[in-house]
Amino acid sequence: MLRPLTGRANGLAGPSARTRVLLVLGGVVGVLVAGYLTAYVLAGPGIARGTTVLGVSIGGMAREEAARTLTRALRDEAGAPVPVRAGPEARSVRPATAGLRLDVAATVDAAAARSWNPADLLDALVGGDEVPPVVAVDRTALAARMDRLADRVDRAPVEGGVRVKGTEVRPVTPVDGLRVQRRAAADAVVDGYLDPDRTGPVELPTRVRPPVIGQRAVDRAVAEVAEPAVSAPVALTVEGTTVQLPPEAIGAALVLEPRDGELVPRLRGGRLHAAVAEELAPVEDPARDASFEIVDGTPRVVPSRQGREVLPASLAAAVLPVVTETGPARAATVALEVSEPEVSTELAQSLGVVEKVSEYTTYYPSDFPGRLTNIHRAADLMDGTLVLPGDVFSFNDTVGERTAERGFAAGFIIEDGRLEVDFGGGVSQLATTTFNAAFFAGLEIVEHNPHSFYISRYPEGRESTIAWGVKDLRFRNDSDHGVFVTTSWTDSSVTVRIWGTKRYRVESVTSERYDVKPFEVVHDPRPPGVEPGTCVATEGVPGFRVRVTRELYEPGRGGSLVGSEVFRTTYDPEHEVVCGSSGPS
Repeated sequence: MLRPLTGRANGLAGPSARTRVLLVLGGVVGVLVAGYLTAYVLAGPGIARGTTVLGVSIGGMAREEAARTLTRALRDEAGAPVPVRAGPEARSVRPATAGLRLDVAATVDAAAARSWNPADLLDALVGGDEVPPVVAVDRTALAARMDRLADRVDRAPVEGGVRVKGTEVRPVTPVDGLRVQRRAAADAVVDGYLDPDRTGPVELPTRVRPPVIGQRAVDRAVAEVAEPAVSAPVALTVEGTTVQLPPEAIGAALVLEPRDGELVPRLRGGRLHAAVAEELAPVEDPARDASFEIVDGTPRVVPSRQGREVLPASLAAAVLPVVTETGPARAATVALEVSEPEVSTELAQSLGVVEKVSEYTTYYPSDFPGRLTNIHRAADLMDGTLVLPGDVFSFNDTVGERTAERGFAAGFIIEDGRLEVDFGGGVSQLATTTFNAAFFAGLEIVEHNPHSFYISRYPEGRESTIAWGVKDLRFRNDSDHGVFVTTSWTDSSVTVRIWGTKRYRVESVTSERYDVKPFEVVHDPRPPGVEPGTCVATEGVPGFRVRVTRELYEPGRGGSLVGSEVFRTTYDPEHEVVCGSSGPS
């Protein structure tokens, strides 16, 4: 009987079930790999369809086209200022100055990146997503911009305080300070730049800086110190004499100083004493500073003298406990004490005030009594002034404000380039004389202000005007010796002399006038006169510029030049003023 042949019978074996499974799996894997490779190749190096950056579609584009599209479409948005807010302050930051820019190339690279991730390959084949823009940051430029912005926004806290004017108490409200946290603010600006989800200003991190003196301390100082202090006078008894310290004087002397979070009261004894000095004159014997007198052209020391006075520190200590009391019976007692002069005889003797260093005289017409009164009064107030080494002489501080109460009269002043009449007019004559005395003494000129137009009785470029609270004449005693200033006057001249130790022989060299400018004719409808509010008629004087060189030589005719200084002066034209006329019709 014939039997069918089998593989085994022929020495051949068919595939087992396991082998068939492996072959099937291998085939499936091969198909998948081939599919992935095909998908990866089909995705290509371009941009997936449907991809956007800040709403700008670049899907399906090649890299170069996508870069051009983003550059063009986002130019305005990438360059627009970024609004920021720091506390209550609203500002803006320009990307170009802050080192921020849209990195188009990196953004395109991010959008075109291929991946083996199935989801990414699916996006690449059927559609993409919104891709966040890549921001390039210049950290140095950004930090510098944040510093500038913070400098404008930062504010120091306003410390609470109390001010007293007369008897009026004025609390100073404390205010928190603010400081931008610069590094965190820079990060916030980077995050907010080109952020599609940002709907308002970028909030910059800040730190509040509270004041040390808060509202509670202010309220306590007002209620417990300031208001009681000015509520009534204080009866001050000295050597059996009682005088009244008025509330206004107490308020002017009161200082509330911060200490450990509170406002602590202090009194300025000098101001308290000044308020009652006239009333205490019969019981006080003030100390007297050493000074100098000129005898036969030689300075001699006038010795100092101790005094018996109410010392400012003792006065403040006696009154301070009383000012926080209330009621009309406030009283304090203070004793007279030995007071020492500020300039002792020994100090004066060591100052080297031994000879006349310089002298200068200016001349003036004597037909205006008010002007003479002012010159003479100012000269008397300045006479006998001692300037210690290193100190600065101030004309305004020495002479004081020019008022009728202080003995000054109306005189000519220069205002807005024209002569007017006002109190103190003419004092510039003494200022010019003093300037020249200091000039030829070789002293350092700290401040001087030439007249706006040239006045012929003064030397060109070597003169000085003065105005209370506005313009001063100041020189520094830059020598190692004292400087003693004396004055004298007549009805036609005033002289200033400076005494000390001569250091230099001083020469003055004046240039020719240059940049000469003509004057104009001005018509003033006011009537002529010598009272305030009237017109002062003047002749015209051209304006010009001039240089004055001060040359310092060693003392004596053969001394060598040791220094020089140039003073440059510009004079405006002095217009011709016609009074009582409105000009040509």
